[in-house]
Amino acid sequence: MADPMTTGHRGWTPSDAIGAGYLLLTLAAEWAALPHGSAGVPVLPWNAAPAFAFALAARLGERWLPLIFVASLLAGLVEGGLRHGTAGILIQASAETLAAAVAAALLRSRRARPDLERLRGVFALFAASTAFSAVAASAEGTIALWSGTDPWKSADIAGQVFLAHLVALLAIAPLFIGFPFPGRGPKDAVLPSVESLLQAMALAVIAWEVFGRFANQELHFFYLLFLPFTWIATRHGQPGSASALAAIYLAPMVTDRLFGHHDQSIIELQIRLAVLAVTSLLLGALASERKLSGERLLARQAEITHFQRLNVGWEMASALAHELNQPLTAAMNYTQAALRLIMAPEPDMQAVGRIMAKSVDQIERVGQTIHGLRDFMRKGELRLTVNGVGDAAEEAIRLVLAEANAAGIALRPVGLSALPPVMADKTQIVQVLVNLIRNAIQSLAAAGTRNAVVTVSGKAVDDSVEVDVADNGPGLHPSVEARLFEPFVTTKEAGMGLGLSISKSILEAHEGRLWGENAPHGGAVFHFTLPKATKGTPDA
Repeated sequence: MADPMTTGHRGWTPSDAIGAGYLLLTLAAEWAALPHGSAGVPVLPWNAAPAFAFALAARLGERWLPLIFVASLLAGLVEGGLRHGTAGILIQASAETLAAAVAAALLRSRRARPDLERLRGVFALFAASTAFSAVAASAEGTIALWSGTDPWKSADIAGQVFLAHLVALLAIAPLFIGFPFPGRGPKDAVLPSVESLLQAMALAVIAWEVFGRFANQELHFFYLLFLPFTWIATRHGQPGSASALAAIYLAPMVTDRLFGHHDQSIIELQIRLAVLAVTSLLLGALASERKLSGERLLARQAEITHFQRLNVGWEMASALAHELNQPLTAAMNYTQAALRLIMAPEPDMQAVGRIMAKSVDQIERVGQTIHGLRDFMRKGELRLTVNGVGDAAEEAIRLVLAEANAAGIALRPVGLSALPPVMADKTQIVQVLVNLIRNAIQSLAAAGTRNAVVTVSGKAVDDSVEVDVADNGPGLHPSVEARLFEPFVTTKEAGMGLGLSISKSILEAHEGRLWGENAPHGGAVFHFTLPKATKGTPDA
């Protein structure tokens, strides 16, 4: 996603909106932090303004540094009269701008915003946050020394500023760095789920217990915050962690305004919030990386499945050419016969009609074969509809019939039309059947079995339908039987060893299962199950 840029057109641009929003957020954060500072404390412990400068530089780059400098000057005017003179305000604004530049250099790679959904991006965020806080704290300590403050007291002020900045950066900046800008994300609004509402309620209740009811007491209940944070991070990844951290940062800010916290309580809260932020961001990145890895694995599996279908399709192409030649030749002969009848002195139009009907039947047969092969090789997602097992088996047999005929092997469907309908993606079930039937054909051909037969049968079992593909060949070798569904395990010289593994994955996606064994009377048999279609389910 490209970052918003100034378009050069007249009127309100996205950059204008971002700049105005940043200035308003900075001034509002500075104002919200003032009540504690106005009480004579030299540090504003809950000031979120530096986090907005950090996020702006990290998200959009160095070209926004002049605006950060201006915003820092304005913020210094809001609260600088309490602690700084004019020179101090300039030093503070310059230091914050320099810190933002350092953060942008550490976080941005090739002018792209950092990816906080990866551990590498989170560690870069920690380094940049530490550098930003160190620069700001050094400037604050310098201002204190310049104003005549005791060196030890100046160092203490610098340490408090460092901690306050670090907590604000870790808690608030990820929300603005990682989320898309308004109007540039998905168009459809997504309503929160019941689980998300329960997570928000749990976070609010525990935050009130920690920051409200027990203000200025020992933080016995702070560890309870790790429960909703772990829940949120594992379910929603880094976006959930960033949202929860920004929300929880508001809790001590609000309770500080309502009740006021002791200085020592503030430092303890900030240290624990820093630990919570680090833990939550790491956990969120791990959850996001796991989700992304799962999505990539599914995409790769779909690619391999599609490749395997194409591979099978090319192998069947030569056999299908022969199979298609028969109906096309028959259609041509019927058409020529009809032409001869039409050109006769007294044409028999009824006979012409019967012959042309036979020609149409042959052409439809060709079309069905080509249509089945095209659907078999198409690439797509799982689309569950009501289907008959007999229809899928008929299409699979039509696809492999030429190969079976060439090897002298009979294909025998038994009792499939009487089976109840199932919920399945027909194309993928056809692929499973093609894989199993072709495996049986190739096993029988390699063994030179006489009177070779592949039987496709089925039966209803409880809430599912079981389909069996059996042959009368040599059966499964013991060394192969134990590793049937492992990828790249095959006894074929030119085989890839992926057919059964892919078939098993397809059936598991259908909430079914696949297993194979040696038949009691010889040969091998593979069984798979599919769930029955329920009443009220839309038809295919």
